[in-house]
Amino acid sequence: MTGAARARIAALAALVLGAGCATTGESADRAGNAADVAAALARARPVPPGPVNGTGHAMAFLVLGGSDGARLAAFDLTTRSTLWTRPAEIGGRVEVGADAIVHAGRGGASLVGRDLGSGAVLWQRAFDPGERLLGYAADDTLVVLTIQRSGAELHGGPGAVIGLEARSGAERWRRELGTGNVGAPAARGGLVAVLEQSQYVTLLDAADGHELGRALSNQESATFVRALSEGFAFGSRGVFLLEPSTAAGSRQSPGYVQARLPRFVRPFYHYDMYRPEQSDYSAIDRNRILWRLAPEGEKARFRSGLVTVHNYRFFFGFDAQSGELRWAYNQPSVDAVSSDHTGRAIVFVTADGQLGALDATTGRRVYSAALPGSPSVRGATFDADGFAPDGAGEPATLAGVLSSIVWDPDRRFSDVKVFAIGEMAKLPASSVTADLLKVLQAEGLPPDAYQKAADALVERRDESAMSQYVAALKVHTDFAEDRHAQSVATLAHAAAVMKARPMAPALIDHLRLPDTDPPTAAEIARALAAIGDAGAALPALRAYLSMYRADPVFEGDPAPLAAVGDAIASLGGVSERPYLTEVADDKSTLAALRLALKRTLAETEEADKPDKPDKDKDQDGDKAMPPSDAGKAAAPAKE
Repeated sequence: MTGAARARIAALAALVLGAGCATTGESADRAGNAADVAAALARARPVPPGPVNGTGHAMAFLVLGGSDGARLAAFDLTTRSTLWTRPAEIGGRVEVGADAIVHAGRGGASLVGRDLGSGAVLWQRAFDPGERLLGYAADDTLVVLTIQRSGAELHGGPGAVIGLEARSGAERWRRELGTGNVGAPAARGGLVAVLEQSQYVTLLDAADGHELGRALSNQESATFVRALSEGFAFGSRGVFLLEPSTAAGSRQSPGYVQARLPRFVRPFYHYDMYRPEQSDYSAIDRNRILWRLAPEGEKARFRSGLVTVHNYRFFFGFDAQSGELRWAYNQPSVDAVSSDHTGRAIVFVTADGQLGALDATTGRRVYSAALPGSPSVRGATFDADGFAPDGAGEPATLAGVLSSIVWDPDRRFSDVKVFAIGEMAKLPASSVTADLLKVLQAEGLPPDAYQKAADALVERRDESAMSQYVAALKVHTDFAEDRHAQSVATLAHAAAVMKARPMAPALIDHLRLPDTDPPTAAEIARALAAIGDAGAALPALRAYLSMYRADPVFEGDPAPLAAVGDAIASLGGVSERPYLTEVADDKSTLAALRLALKRTLAETEEADKPDKPDKDKDQDGDKAMPPSDAGKAAAPAKE
């Protein structure tokens, strides 16, 4: 074959490939075109809120394991009943259509269609060894999937989008793509959205696969696209509502939203649809952000201004704009393995088969149900859009839920416990101070928890809890009873801030105990000076300084003893100078302490002196003028 012939064949192949390519030619040039996106969205049929399945009931499709083997079950949330259970090897999430469901088989080697009403297998589509299933979705009577053929390119060989009949599995249409960098699809209302090259969201007609338009995410990767009743949404670090204004994917567009969240939250808005391994149920489903959008024209906001963080057994409702915690929920004992936002409720299922729902605005538990037997739940897909049960459960107080998280025995959640302590400290409830004091006395909490509680106690200045502070200080170390005084220094600091006289006797008791370490003694001394009860404090402070002034333990750091000396000087004033001078002049006193005490005496000397009349002031208090100046001032002016 001549070089010219090879060139003609290559040109023809490029022309044919370009006709179906989603990233070359005119379609690539028009990526981000707002008019194209508007026209594509206008073709979609309206999708009212509600379940996709034809029964109209909210449902959960549960992947089960355990002694009875791998199974798939359908549970009607509305009637609280199991519709069916079938043996099944599930290798990917269940997607729901009008009268059929679809899921990947083991290892993603096949796609399986099942009857929605019975769970019976309708069809199976096995993939060739050279094909890789990237993802799939369902829309009414259509199943759409993306595949990739093997190749030596960076992202593998070229991909394709395929439309199948949901009931038969028969191929309705196929669209070849010019890239292997393809993600899973989404479908709703007669439109199919396909991710390409981490920046394109290509819109196809569900009837024949014809391309209608393409959004171009300019400022962040588009790693997911979701089909919701309120519209298509895409993004990665935030969420774009797909509208003409977001066709070019700018974060400055009114259709972009991003929640402000605390540091312990992983900002995970949806799984990465370019990674097929994330399309199966996993730990990702237990630690993510749940959200829905409330469109206002082309402007988007999170519904009710909130997002929900699902963190294994805990759910937190946050104000998306301020990051303020609005509510919290603690699911006892067992992780919630899957969850979803229905628009008005947060639905979830635990690993032991407990189903629940929370009001998305208040966090109140509004629904409870349980699978029969003792199932082991690996994951679930909820087809429950608009589901809003109205249970009569009383809402738990935020302080109470946060307290339950702090004292939860599960040690996996140290970051969540520290967060809960910080949020508790913001609440005015009187029970919070008791919890913070309890943290300081507890064992086994993460180190950051103690520091967070200590800082919070000082900042709260909760004088109404004075009896609790005093009670905490009255706990002394007793080795026979395996009891240890905890955080005395923190309590002393709080006493200093509040000038809490009722705490002084308990602090003095600790100063006299031999197990009080030097840094704590220094904090106690500063607290006693701030409180100002000289009559009670001075004898204990003098006794401490006299006992330890020559102790070699303080040779390297005399600061605690110096702090005691400063407290004596502050409380006693002139009357304590002879005592401090005597200690400072005594050669048996540690040299470094002697210097520190002399410095204290020098600094306080002027302050201790009584006020003296100013020689330059007359008896009326006015500044006196020198005699000569006074004479000049009194002389009459010369003509």
